[in-house]
Amino acid sequence: MREFNDRTAVITGAASGIGFETACRLAALGMRVALLDKRASEVDAAAARIRETGAEASGLAVDVADADAVEDAARKIVAEFGSVDLLMNNAAVFLRGGEIASFRDDVWHWLLGVNLLGPVHCVRSFLPHIRAHGRGGHIVNTSSISGFVVRDRRNGVYAATKSALVSYSEALLFDLEGTGIGVSVVLPGAVASEFYEHSAAHRGALGGRNEYPTTPPDTAAGMAPAEVAARIVDGVRANRFFIATHTNTRPMIEQRHSELMAAYDAAAQWKPDDAG
Repeated sequence: MREFNDRTAVITGAASGIGFETACRLAALGMRVALLDKRASEVDAAAARIRETGAEASGLAVDVADADAVEDAARKIVAEFGSVDLLMNNAAVFLRGGEIASFRDDVWHWLLGVNLLGPVHCVRSFLPHIRAHGRGGHIVNTSSISGFVVRDRRNGVYAATKSALVSYSEALLFDLEGTGIGVSVVLPGAVASEFYEHSAAHRGALGGRNEYPTTPPDTAAGMAPAEVAARIVDGVRANRFFIATHTNTRPMIEQRHSELMAAYDAAAQWKPDDAG
């Protein structure tokens, strides 16, 4: 997607952080922006800040885990702006701490509902509107480096949802081949946002004691959301499927790839007698 001016973008999780900064950047490029977030007062304020720059922006309080709410939002946005060209599925919640085997279904349902079903709901509701005008468009799904590499950070439930989002995005890429609608999946590392705090507020007592109610120092020292947003927009313009934002995570991916290749090397050397 190379044309942004006089187009419409829909961004979830847009009241703050990466979502808000991406909305600001797209608005500066001439896009109308619809900001979706579960936090009503915050998303209203975020949209108002963008309107102060002279851009067209609206804020809607939407829980992306609620398919009906997303469908209703799609109707409202198309009624207001006329069309949709870019969808960014950025809303997410996070949980860190505790053994993955210990979490009950309510925790899994919470993270899967927002992090995976949220994009599923939004694509299902907004893709028909992107197809309708025939000029192409783009879908951006914000995953995480955790969608590829799981280390000893006790964030396995979150990582599982983000890994699933990568597979969903790749399937979507093939489904939309030849339509002029691009797909990107973003792989951020540490970002200096309030993601921990916002997730803690939504989480409440779910899953027991929260070991990380505030942002740890290593994450607080991460990349600024505005820089992540700039890299995302550049990736969309270049129609890149994978948008890597943090070069310092490359060794993790290389190590993972080496381990996979070693497994294939072992398979190539296998002999029937090795089975015992």
